[in-house]
Amino acid sequence: EMPQQERTVTGQVVDGDDRSPLPGVNILLKGTNLGTTTDFDGNFSIKVPSDQSVLVFSYIGYQTIEIVVGTQTNLAVSLPVDAQ
Repeated sequence: EMPQQERTVTGQVVDGDDRSPLPGVNILLKGTNLGTTTDFDGNFSIKVPSDQSVLVFSYIGYQTIEIVVGTQTNLAVSLPVDAQ
């Protein structure tokens, strides 16, 4: 069994309706206080400790979503607009 090792996950967060990049989205490694935010083009990079890591994406005016990293190294994240 291979030991789990920390790795970097990159990706982009876009608006679920018009696919425009979302800058300043908060990304948190669930269960920790470790996180990052997306840059001007909606891009991010974050270190995760394992395939079981969960990333929480939150942004004002949008629904918060959680993604299990799994074996992915690049995430295309689409945030649904909050209907409320």
